Amino acid sequence: MLRFVAWRLLFEISNVKRIFGQGSGQVQYLAFGANLSDTVLKERQITPVATTHFTLRDYGLRFDHPSPWLGSGFASAEPAPGESLYGYLYTLSDRDAVRMDFFEVVPILNRYRRHYVEQDGVSLYFYQTCRPTPNLKPTSEYLGFITAGLETHPEASSAYCKLLSTTETAEPESLTKSYLWQQPESRAVWLHSLIGWYQQITLKIFLISLYKRSLTSRFIRH
Repeated sequence: MLRFVAWRLLFEISNVKRIFGQGSGQVQYLAFGANLSDTVLKERQITPVATTHFTLRDYGLRFDHPSPWLGSGFASAEPAPGESLYGYLYTLSDRDAVRMDFFEVVPILNRYRRHYVEQDGVSLYFYQTCRPTPNLKPTSEYLGFITAGLETHPEASSAYCKLLSTTETAEPESLTKSYLWQQPESRAVWLHSLIGWYQQITLKIFLISLYKRSLTSRFIRH
C-alpha cells in the first residue's frame, strides 16, 4: 500500500510542475494503445506539441501486459522481424512525458518501462510491459480506442485494421491478486491466500481512489 501512496504523491508533484508550464525539453513518444485516442489524452490532460503518424519496423503489437483484471491485457510491443507497429508519434514536453509515465504506472510500481529505439534518424520510446504474460485479451473498449485511432493511419491497411478488430476480447471481472508481484508457489497455502487478498484489497483502493483522484490536476491548463 505504501508504494501506491508514494506513487500518488510523486504524481501530484509532477502535476504541480506542469501547472507552471510545459518546460523546455521535449521527447518523442510512440503511442499504439489507448493513447491513440484524443478522448484519453484529454482526460489525462496531455497536450502533444506535435503529432505525426509513424510505423516502427520489426516490432509487433501484443496484448501481453497484464491489467488489474484477471485474463485481461493491455498493449505492449515486442521485437518481431518483418512485422510493423503502427501508431502516432507524439512530441511531448518533458513534464507531460513524466506525467504520462505515471498514467502508465511506470514510476515506483514498475508495470511498464520506457523502451528506446532509433529508426530513420528518429530517436523515440514506447511503453513495454515488464511482465509479458501470454493468453491475455483486451477489453472491447480498449480495443476500440486502438482500431478507431488507426483508421486514419495511412500505412495501416484496411485488412490489418479489420483483422485487429476481430481480436477476441474479455470484459473486466475479478481483480487479480498478483498485480505488483507474484508470490512463490512454495509459500504456505494460508499465507499465499492472505497476501493475495491483501494485494487485491489494496489494488481496489488504488483503482477507485488513488489512480483516478488528484488534488492538483484540475489546475493544469493546456
